Formats: sequence, C-alpha cells, structure tokens
Amino acid sequence: MNPSRAVRDGAAGATGWSALGIGLVGGALAGALDGLVALALAPATGGKTAAGLPLAAAGTLALLGGGTAVAFSALTQGAARLAATRVTFRRWAPQVLAALVLTAPVALYDGFALLAGPRVRGLPGRPLLSLLAAVLMLAGVGLFGNVVRRLTAASRTAGRRLILVLAMLVVVAGLFGVNRVVLPRLYPWFHATLALAIGALMITAAAVALADRRFGRGRAVTLTVAALAASLGGAQLVAGSQTSLFLAYERTQLYGPVVAALPAPIPVRPGMRARGGRVTRVADPRDKVPLADGPRRPGADVVLITVDALRADHVGAYGYRRNTTPHIDALARRGARFERAYTQAPNTSFASTSMLTGKYYPTLARLRAPDGQDTLPLLLRRYGVKTAAFYPPAVFYVEPEKLAAYRDSNFHFEYVKIEFLDAHARLSQLAEFFASEKIPRAFLWVHFFEPHEPYDKWPGHDFGSGDLDRYDSEIAYVDAAIGRLVANLERERPGTIFIVTADHGEEFDEHGSRYHGTTLYEEQLRVPLVIAVPGVQPRVVEGPVELVDLAPTILGLLDIPIPVRMRGTDLGPWLASPPAPADRLPPAFAEVGDHRMVATATEKLICNEKNGFCALYDLAADPGERKNVADARPARVAALRAELDAWLGESAELESQVGQGDGSVVPPAIERGRMGDPGAAVPLAALMSSSEPLPVRREAARLLVTSVAARPETQAAVAQARSSEDAEIRGWAIVAAARLKDPAALAELGRELAARPTAGSGDAAAPAPALRQLHAALALAAADDARAVPTLAAALPACTDVASCQQITRALGRSRAPAAVAALLARLPTVIGRRDVVAALGEIGDSSATSALAERLSDDEYVSVRAEAAASLAR
Repeated sequence: MNPSRAVRDGAAGATGWSALGIGLVGGALAGALDGLVALALAPATGGKTAAGLPLAAAGTLALLGGGTAVAFSALTQGAARLAATRVTFRRWAPQVLAALVLTAPVALYDGFALLAGPRVRGLPGRPLLSLLAAVLMLAGVGLFGNVVRRLTAASRTAGRRLILVLAMLVVVAGLFGVNRVVLPRLYPWFHATLALAIGALMITAAAVALADRRFGRGRAVTLTVAALAASLGGAQLVAGSQTSLFLAYERTQLYGPVVAALPAPIPVRPGMRARGGRVTRVADPRDKVPLADGPRRPGADVVLITVDALRADHVGAYGYRRNTTPHIDALARRGARFERAYTQAPNTSFASTSMLTGKYYPTLARLRAPDGQDTLPLLLRRYGVKTAAFYPPAVFYVEPEKLAAYRDSNFHFEYVKIEFLDAHARLSQLAEFFASEKIPRAFLWVHFFEPHEPYDKWPGHDFGSGDLDRYDSEIAYVDAAIGRLVANLERERPGTIFIVTADHGEEFDEHGSRYHGTTLYEEQLRVPLVIAVPGVQPRVVEGPVELVDLAPTILGLLDIPIPVRMRGTDLGPWLASPPAPADRLPPAFAEVGDHRMVATATEKLICNEKNGFCALYDLAADPGERKNVADARPARVAALRAELDAWLGESAELESQVGQGDGSVVPPAIERGRMGDPGAAVPLAALMSSSEPLPVRREAARLLVTSVAARPETQAAVAQARSSEDAEIRGWAIVAAARLKDPAALAELGRELAARPTAGSGDAAAPAPALRQLHAALALAAADDARAVPTLAAALPACTDVASCQQITRALGRSRAPAAVAALLARLPTVIGRRDVVAALGEIGDSSATSALAERLSDDEYVSVRAEAAASLAR
C-alpha cells in the first residue's frame, strides 16, 4: 500500500489548512450557540450583550477549535502512516485511532472520578472497575467514531450529509440541556467532559458539512484573522457591560471558563484615591433621630433554633403553599417575622460563626486568625447565664483550620452535645440538660440537621418522591420537633424567648446550582427569622436583617451591654411598640469565595471581586433575580458598590485596631490590602513613596506583593519605590517589579536566589526562606525561571498559611522540575492542600511519585484527591 495514499485516505482529506478551516468553523458555531443559549435562558438588557457575548464566544471557541482540529489532523496522519507500515493497525480507521488518543486522558480521568464517591469507596476491585469504566468510555468513542465515519462515507449527496449534520446538532442540543440541568455546579469533571463533547461534535458536524470543500492557506488564514478579531472585538464589547460579563461567567458552558481565566482589571472603587481614601455612606438625616429601646427580659431563657439548609420561601409564614411548617408559622403569628433575613455565607461553618460572634466571620478570617474569644456564649457566661449547645460535627466542615479556635472551645458553651442525631432525639438531650441541675436562666442553641441533603422522606410527611418533595418532608419533620420543643419549654420554662432561623438556604437549579455554598442568590442566602418574645406584639419587619444581628439582639433582650466590636445591629428597636421604621435598617452583606453581596429591602448587588464585575437585581420587580439591570442602572450600581466598599473598610478598620494596640490610625489602603482587596493595589503602591511613617510604607510595600497583586497601573509607583532609601521597601518593590515581568528585576532576583545557600531541594534541613525571598521565588516561577525551585521546595515543608502553600505548590507543579518531587511528597500527609500537591506531582510527571499517587487513588478519604490522583497517574 502506498504510504502517501494512506495518509490522504486516512485523513479523509482534512489535512493541513483544511483541518484548520474546519476547526475554526466548528468552534465558531459551538461558541455562537453557547452565547445564544445563555442569552435565551437569561434575558439581558443591552445591545452590547446581545452582540458581544455570542461574538466573543464564537471567536474564542473558533481559535480553540482550529487548534484542536490541527492536532487531530496530525494524529490522524500519524495513525495512517502507522497503518501503512504495521499490519496490526491496518483494520483501524486512522481517524478513530486519533480520537482515541485525544480522549484517552479524559476517559481515564472520568473513569476514576466516576467511582470516587464515598458510597463506592469500599467496593472490591474499585481501581479495576475504574479502568473498566475508562475502557468502556473509549469503546463508546471508538464506536461513535466508526458510525460517523461510515455514515459520512455513505452520505455522498448533500441531502444525506445535511440529515447527518442535523442529527449531530440534535445530540449537541441534548448535551447542552444535560450540562445545564444535571448536577449543575457540581462534579466539574462531568461538566468539563460534556463541554469537550459538545465542542468535538460541533467540529465533527462542520467536517461532515464541509466534506467537499477544501481550505487553502489564504482562506484558512482569513478565517483565523476573522476569529481573532471576533474574539477580541466581542471581548471588548463584553468587558464594557456588567451584564455581559456576569452572564458570560455565570451562564455560558464553553466560554465561561475562558472568562474566568482572564486577568481582571482593578475594580472601580468610588472615592479610592492614591492615599487610599475610604468611601463612607452618605449621612441620612433620619440616622440622627435616636431609636426607641427594645424590650428587656433580663431573667428570661433564650432558645436559638437553627435549621440546616432551610430556605425562607419553603416556610408557610413566608407564603409557601405546602403545609411544611405549621409550628414555625404559629410562632411567627405571635412573634416578629423578619421578611428579608440573610445569612453571612451559604455554608454552615461561616454562617454559624458569624451568628455566634456578631461579626462578619468570612471577612474577619481574611484579616487575622480569630482567637475564638469573641463569642456570645462566653459573654453570656460572664453575666451568669448557663449556656448549652446541641449541634452536629458538620458545623466545622468548611475550612476547619480557620475555625480551630471555635471548634476546640465549642464556641465556649458550657454544656455541649456534638453528634449527628435525629431531630426528635435531640429533645431528650434538652430535657436531660434542664434536669441535670437547677438553672435560673439559660441560653440554648439547637441546630437541626435534617433538611440537609441527601433528603429523606419521613412517615407522616409525604409530599412526593422528588428532591423538592423529600426536602419538604425533612422540613416538616423538623418543624414537628420544633413544635414539641416550644410546647415543652413553654410548659416547663414560661417566659422563654424563641428565635427560629437557618444557617443558609438550598438551591434547586434556580440559578444553575444544586444544594448550597456556591452562589449569593436568594435561594441560598435568604433564611427565615422569627423572634417570639413574651409580651411583644406580633409584627412583620420588611427591611434587610442578618444572622450577624442575632448576637447583639440577644444581649439587648437580656439587658447586657453590647461590645463595641460586635458588627451586627441590635434588632430590639424593631421589636419595640411601635417598632422602628424598616428603612432605618442598614443593608445586609454576605460573601462566598470571590463574590460579595449587599442587599437593601428592594435591591441586591452581587460583585465578583476577582474578575471585577457586578450584577444588580431589583428584588421588588424581580424577586427571582432573573434580570440583571446593572447596565440600565449604573448610578445604583455605583451607590451600592460604595455601600459594599464602606462595609469592607469598616470591617478592616475595626479589626485592625485590635492588633494595632498603640492607638495609631491605619490608612484605609493598608486595611484593604490586609483583606486582599485588588482595588487597593494603586493606593498601596502610592503609599510606598508617601510621607507616611516608615512602618506604614514598609507594610504597603509588603502587602502589594503578598496580599494583592502588583498591576500594570502600579508600574510607575513601583519604579519610584525601587530607588527608596529604605532597603526593605526597595526589596519589596523589586519583587513587585518582577511580578510585572520587569527583566532587570527578574535578573536581580535570580542572582539573589542563586547566591542563597540551600541544603538541597526538598531537604527538610534546608533553611526556610524569608517571606520576601519566598515571594521573589514565586515571581521568578511565574516567569518560568528554574532558579525559583530550590527556594520554593525549601519553603513548602514549613508552610502553614493555606493561600501561600497553594501558591508554592502550584508554582512547583508548573516548574515541572524533578527536583521538586521530594518536597511535594513530604507534603502529601498534610490534608489541607493535598489535592494541589497531587496535581503538582502529576504536572511534573516523575515516575518516583507513582506509588504515592496510587496510594492516594486507592485510600485517600477525600473524593477530590482521589479524582486528582487518577488524573495525575493518567498524565
């Protein structure tokens, strides 16, 4: 057989420039479809969105598709040559062999990820079953490839090819639907695989449709230039629209990951100046009118009941159609029901900590390590209140290392029962607590876990078999327990104050997610809040309130002074008769990951701090948060952004004074830098050469490198600071310049690190580098300079800060240096950051790590680590 002919026949004519052209067309169609589907499912408000998003997605995906098609063509030609020279491969179609090679890593990764869940972890022969699953996936790819190849060969007329293309598009539409509704925002491997399948199918459809067309160099180059122009032009339109950016990030399936990977501009901060001026709220004349005191019940018991994952709109008192909460509803009818109550974070750990400290714990955790002493139970104990808590271990599930002080002290409750327990079984524990000794007054916190997934159907509370039905069944089961608890305590402890709320809500695909902990939309953030105080008339409070308000409110009810550092609002005035006006309530705030939220009674702003864009929702007209009106109301975005900015500044100011101790005033830019706010980069850079005291200028230089990122806008200020008379400022400025890819700064850092003595990469005896040397190494690593590896490897064993450890680990992985393997292996026993270590070992690909990765694959207790181990072994 003629090898050259085998190449031509095996490649089916799609070689060289033709492959590039087909890939460009298929990728462009996939991107345009992605953008148009996102627009159709989430209506936008401006022409920029309508034109920019599909254009940007089409151009970007065209470029990616062209690259993929060229790679596929090269593999196909290689397979054809192999078939021409080796009898073993003559029966294999070269296109199918190329497809198998491209999809083998994905299939292997998916095979192990598929069987990585806790329910199958103890399955005998699980690694072999994972390999079998991967083989079956590859077999499916091979079968599909053969079917498409034969159908294409049989479709000699344009009409038949059109039918085949339409069939592929039907499959693509189905995959789009599955990707959107099945396990949204969960199991990234699953959604990434579907996205890859969509892209591959669109390129295949383009190849079938263009089977008779050949792309010469001129046409392929023209298409490439057009795709590049569409990508850049569309991206420019998208970048000019808050609505478009948010929509691209949140709703597109193929283009969204590209948007997330793009560098973000410095977020616009109204009022932020070179010296870091803080934005403050405009004074409202009504704020000067003192509010009436709330009710006082100094001798009363207080029972705080929280229900895990209970969203407000599944409570009858909040208008839910099902009779899920008759006992909570009865309590609401004789107490105060707060219409818009928000948690501080959509996870139990941070929400509960905020509630029991009166502080915005997610923000506090960024500023300093909490000492665990600022808790409501500890303060109540000082005033003679007996405290008791009944909650599951899941309270400390998220970031347990940050919560260690609270976990180890049990929030300073005196009497504690920590276990997973049936809601009704909890009641006997409470009875035992009161029977154990004579208690004059008590504060109890009871956390019921039932509505948390997986959802169970309870006898007597049957609403159906769907997820929502079983979720409601769990709510009704807990409500019955709450009814028994309230009745028992009102009989045994008359005068008890009851507070019923939740740690967070639960999402059922309203915004493309399931469960909680992922977004700041109403279904995950808005919780019920009922406060029933004997003798206080029932009422409904319409304004926004927060879980962080509960600690000062409880202290106010018990007539105990509220510490000045508690951030929450005492809701007592809104329990008074007559109640304070709802418009005197301040906005509510929350955060998760890189997203932060501010809500008023009628509006809500969600900002992505990392990527620098926001979404605005009119809750009065659009309670389901379906229409982002940020582009239509820029003035409101600016005003609410200022509220969010002021809140962050106040948090930083209040907590920084704790550690300052000398009464000195910390510049706002320093406070914001400590919180990692990217908007502080410019004022921090300016502070380095300002007239501020030397300690302030030194901290500004350090924070510019360690906490925020030196940006191109800071280049002039960084260059000026490099000639500072202070060696510390000068040293940090050189590192900042290196992060900006300044050649002279990189060369200087390289010489400095090369001269630093090390005991060998990964050697535990190697001296741990100082902080500036560590960040100098990270700057070199970002520039792919191998001289960074010894310093980074020496720093990893002693690393304690989670963010820094992650930076070091990922930099070592990107270096692909075998010299880093020893340090990474030494880090494997540490739970925090283990997944990053496994991924880094996979990037390096050194065979000495194989046994350690295999051990993680078979025995690690975390699913994500096992899945990453599978991917690393596949590499």
